[in-house]
Parts: sequence; structure tokens; C-alpha cells
Amino acid sequence: ADIRQPIVLADFESDDYGHWIVEGEAFGDRPARGTLPRQQEVTGFQGRGLVNTFFDGDRPQGKLTSPPFRIERPFINFLIGGGKHKDKTCINLVVEGKVVRSAVGENREKLEWRHWDVRQLAGKEAHIEIVDRESGPWGHINVDHIELADMPRAALEGPLEEQADFGTMGLAVLESGPQAAAAAMSSKDDGFRCGGRDAPATAEVSFDERLIGAVEQKVRLEAGEEAAVPFVVAWHFPNRPERGNYYATRFRDAAGVVAYVAENFQRLAGQTRLWHDTWYDSTLPHWLLDRLFSTVSTLATSTCQWWANGRFWGWEGVGCCRGTCAHVWNYEHAMARLFPRLERSVREMQDFDPEAGFVEETGMVRFRGEGWKMWAGDGQAGTVLKAYREHQMSADDRFLRNNWKRIKKALEFLIREDGDDDGLLEGSQHNTYDINFFGPNTMVGSLYLAALRAAEEMAAEVGDEGFAKRCRALFDAGSQLTAQELFNGEYFVQQVDLDRHPKHQYADGCLSDQLFGQGWAHQVALGYVYPRPQVTSALEAIWRYNWAPDVGPQNAVHKPERWFAYPGEAGLFTCTWPYSPHLAEGVRYKNEVWTGIEYQVAGHMAWEGMLTECLAICRAVHERYHPSKRNPWNEVECGDHYARGMASYGVFLGLCGFEYHGPRRHLGFAPRLGSDDFRAAFTAAEGWGTISQKRSDDGQTNRIDVHWGRVVVKTLAFELPSDRQLQSATVRLAGRPLAAETSREGPRVQIELAEPVVVEEGQSLEVRLAN
Repeated sequence: ADIRQPIVLADFESDDYGHWIVEGEAFGDRPARGTLPRQQEVTGFQGRGLVNTFFDGDRPQGKLTSPPFRIERPFINFLIGGGKHKDKTCINLVVEGKVVRSAVGENREKLEWRHWDVRQLAGKEAHIEIVDRESGPWGHINVDHIELADMPRAALEGPLEEQADFGTMGLAVLESGPQAAAAAMSSKDDGFRCGGRDAPATAEVSFDERLIGAVEQKVRLEAGEEAAVPFVVAWHFPNRPERGNYYATRFRDAAGVVAYVAENFQRLAGQTRLWHDTWYDSTLPHWLLDRLFSTVSTLATSTCQWWANGRFWGWEGVGCCRGTCAHVWNYEHAMARLFPRLERSVREMQDFDPEAGFVEETGMVRFRGEGWKMWAGDGQAGTVLKAYREHQMSADDRFLRNNWKRIKKALEFLIREDGDDDGLLEGSQHNTYDINFFGPNTMVGSLYLAALRAAEEMAAEVGDEGFAKRCRALFDAGSQLTAQELFNGEYFVQQVDLDRHPKHQYADGCLSDQLFGQGWAHQVALGYVYPRPQVTSALEAIWRYNWAPDVGPQNAVHKPERWFAYPGEAGLFTCTWPYSPHLAEGVRYKNEVWTGIEYQVAGHMAWEGMLTECLAICRAVHERYHPSKRNPWNEVECGDHYARGMASYGVFLGLCGFEYHGPRRHLGFAPRLGSDDFRAAFTAAEGWGTISQKRSDDGQTNRIDVHWGRVVVKTLAFELPSDRQLQSATVRLAGRPLAAETSREGPRVQIELAEPVVVEEGQSLEVRLAN
């Protein structure tokens, strides 16, 4: 039969909803015209209008009901996006008063075609409901172009080989010869077998059949013998929409991947096991090593993408909140230390790229890259800090020199927001809690001051002395004024007029992230942004007021928007109010427990020597993510495999007291845990290995063992107990003595070699500090 023209029930192109009935506030008084304020970019709708319930954010709720219609086609097609909340953010088909079909979004703003098969309902009267009954994250729904049709709309159009999910897969055994075999056949064939004369080597089936393949390797074992047979599962899906996959630029298909693995298996497997052995060859507790490195698995999930042009791009969590979000990825330290090339690509191809996230005229960093119009106070400052970290994790100064102009502009944007050069940000400051702070605060303010210090260092390295001096003056003013105005004698607070800004502030509350910039400053060896006694006092207050061995009692009174820790489990709350009533409309997510914040605080505690508190927080996360409760490799926030959790690597760096600056050829470490006998992994710009420290009655020995690549060193730094005298220092590379000068300031011992040296793979650099 001929395919009839669809009957369009609604295209939402008018200036109002016509005969549709509107209930509640979520739908406004007319269809939306695309993306709404503070919303991620909405795509995939037709024409100019659509249903989009992000009016005033996710908070409003409501329902939109169509006029009744008769089902006159076998399919109902529609475009849908938005939240994935069953019965709460959905489009429903209602017949005889009952919901007979329903669909939800996928926690993505992009609208995609879906359909209902309604052949069994032919001729019945029905109506459509579009529902928004959710006010939490992704508490909105996008719908467009609802039609009755003879054919379902395909979500994908075009040639098969161009589809996003088109690709190849391979199953291989990495042996050849008569003992290896492969077979393939349809699932409809009886007696599937592998090996032997009759086993088919190839097969071709129609789309309604399953294709089955197998490989085998025959081995003969005598009693007591054993054998290992390496198999490989490979895949190759080159058609990531618009962006492609980087691996597709190296390999033609899955067979090419298998061939590469087979040719390089010993090297690939050997280096992987070498890193595994290096990581676990440590004096740190095994459970802690497990916890702190488990989050790195996020890089191998759908949270992360490596585009064909070499750019790394990430969601916040799988499919949740796009754009390598600057304020969420502020917390992540793992990729920068383990894969510095990938981290540099985010800076160069997003944050400082005018075609992506950088506004050349102003220096504003669009914190979600392309298609975004907003800046965030924490993200803007964090971008400058990340640029300094990426410089430190480089072998030379090319990254800094290539990007300095825009790094400087990014900080100048914040300096203009400062306005009066007092080192405080007083205006509106969007931030990672999906809200705006107003007035001076140290969550954004500490990041601003740390960014000023980072820019001072970078400016000095490129010879921009005038800007370096300006940054120092602003930093000094801001540090002093913050200590005077925002420290309440116990911790740092926010100066805000709650009459003018009654929602989403924290005022005199104790915010767990109040020292975020100080923790960052330690990560990149910038010293203190506030007086040390105030810093340690504030950390102690965070522990005292925000840490709960059991979150149950607090959450029974103050329920969170989302539950990431349950009664009976320990956790660190985002914010509490020790000296005033709990602000019911205070900082968003105040009653929640986020692993990223927990690691951020724990890492800072490690630097300050608060080891019991640091380990308690990490242990709480470890126990919450015990395999009997949750996936231990999937720390959840607004999405699975959430990027903020990779702040865990910062805890590791803090426990090592690790400092590194590749272009300056500097490396140092001052272990916080088990400093008398310490051993742990380290990474540098061009190599990695093990650092170790041993103390005895007559001195201290520090070693750098390079297991892969190389490390170039000119200066070294360690710490001696304050009560120990330093009589002499000797330095040896692979047993060969090196000329060096030694200086000491307090516990810190600095060693400068007469010439830079290259510690090659398999070599050790040893420093002996004699009492």
C-alpha cells in the first residue's frame, strides 16, 4: 500500500500552545524557541519551536495535555530529549483514561526520534500528556513534532556504514599455526563448532540473524604443567558524530587493531604490568592505593572521548552535562599527571581556543566550550591554575610560551571582575554548585588568589615582569583582606546580603570547599594563599562540622536532593551552619556527599599533616563503594563514572608531598605518611618510576628510580626533621657521584646539581643526607 502523509498532531511553531491545556509553571505560556537561559545547548528539534520545560531551570513542574484525537495511523512518532525520570519527565499516550505508552529522555538535551507502535489501538480516541514532575537534576523534558504516521521515524538516517554505531569487532588468539583455529556461522545453524575440517572460516547472515564466531588454541599439558593463551577482544567504531575517534586515524578496522596488539603484545602487556607493579610497590596501604587509583578507570568509560583531531573531551559523567566542564574538571588531577598530553589538549583545543571555549576580545573562558555563553568564577580561575600545572608537566616551556597571551587574558578577565584591585571578587560568581555566589567568599576567592600566584610565576618565566608584579600586588592585597574580613576566628565565611540574595548562598556556613584554591596551590607548589594558622583552623572546622560517621541523623532532618551516601554510611557534607539556623534555601547540594569534594578536602588535609582525618575520609569512600554495595569503579554524582572523583589522585600527591616542574627540571618529595620508610610511584613529563625515602639514626636516603622513559633533573627538594642537623649531602646517579650545592631553610633541603642530568630507564638517582 502507498505510504500516506503523516498527520501532524503538534509542531509547536505557534506563539502559544493553541488548544493544548497547560498546568503548572514548567511549560511557560508558549513553546520555547530553542535553548533557554542557563541550559546546555538544545539541538535536534525542528523549526523554531519546541516544548522545553527548563523555564526557570529544573525546579518548576507541570503538565501539557493535547486535545483528543483518533488513532488513524499505525505509528506515533515524536522527538524527545531531556530528563530520564520514569513517570516524571515523560510523554504519555492516554487511552480510555489509562497511560498505554510512555517515553522518557536520556539525560541529554538533544532531541531524537522515538515512536510507539499503536496498531493494536487503531481507531481509538486518545490524547497526549507531556509531564514534568521532577525538580532535581535533569528535571525537565524536551518534545517536538508529534505525528501519526504509516512508518516509524528512524533515529538514524543515511548509509549504514556512516552510522555512529557502525564498526567492526574482532576476537583473536595471539598464536598462529596448526593448533589455532577460527570459525563463524549463523545462530540458526545447528552444531556450532570450532576447529576441525568442517568448521567454516567465514559466514554471512541477514540482519535478522545473529552471527557467531569463535577462536581456539589447542595446547597439550602434562600433569603439573600450565600454559597461558592470550586472547584479544578488539573493536573499531570510527563514526563518532561530527568528531570521529582518534584511534580511527591509526587503525582501519578491528583487524588492524588486532594486528597491532599481536605485533606489540609483549611491550604493551609488559609496560602495563610494570606500571601496575610500580603503583602497588608502595608503603601506602593497599586499600588506599586501590581507592585512589580506581577512579582513573573513568578515562576508559563513555564519560571520556578522544576526538580524531587529537582533542580530549569529556562529559561530567556518562552522557551527563557536556563540554569538559571547567568547574567540574577543576577537581580532577589524574589525567594531568598520567597523560599530560591529553590534558594539554583540553587547554589548547578548548579553553584557549577561540573556536571552542575562549573569547578573544575579553579573555572569558566559556566553561563548557563550544555553544556556551557563560563563564564560571571557579572555572575561570581554575583554568589559569590548570595551565600552570600543564606547564609544569611539560618537558620544556613551549606550552607556556604558545599559550601565555591567552592565559594572561583569562586572568585579566577575573581582575576586571575584581574591579577595585583589592584581591576580592564581590560580584556574581557562577560555580560548580550550578548557582551564583554573590559577595566575597573563599571558595572562588582562594582559586582567584592561587591563580594570581600561578600567573605571577608564569609571567616571570616568560619575562613579563610588569604583569608578575601586578599579580603579586593583587595577591598580597586579597590574601590580607580575606584574612581580616572573611575569617570568623574558626573558618572562612561569605560576605553576602541575604536580603538581596536570599537563595543559594552560604553566608556564615562552613563550606567544605572553602579552601579549594589552597589545596590547588599546594598541588603546584605555590605556598599559602592565606595565613597557615587560619588554613589549618578552617580545615579542622570542616572536619568538626561537616564530617559525619553516619550521615543518617543529619539527612533525616535536612534531606539531600540526591542520595550518594545512605544512613549508616560516613561522609563529608557540602555545607553546614554551626552558628546559625540551617539555610533551607542556602547553597545548592548543601546536604549531599560528593566524593570529589571529599577527595579535594582529604588531599589538602594530607598536605597539612592531618593524616587521620585524610585517611578517614578516604576510607569512608572506600567502604561506601564496597563491591557488596556499589560498583567500586563507578563513583556517581550527576551521572555515572563522574569526572570529579578523579580528585582522588590529588590525595596521592598530597601524601607523597610531591612537587615537579619539568621545564625547570625540578623534582621533590616530602612524604606525609610513613616518612621514615616511604615508597610510592611518581610520574614526570617524560617518564615514571618510584620515589623512596628511608631514615636512620645517621641520616636520610632519598631515591628516584626510573622504570620507564627518562627524567631530567637539575634541582631536588626534600625535608629533614627539624631536630636533625645536616652535616653533608652526596648525590649519585647510577653509582656515579655528582657535584651539587646544598641549602636548607627550616626542614626543607634544596639541592642544585652543577649540571642537569638525565636519569634514564633502569637508573637510580640517590641522595644521602647525613646528620
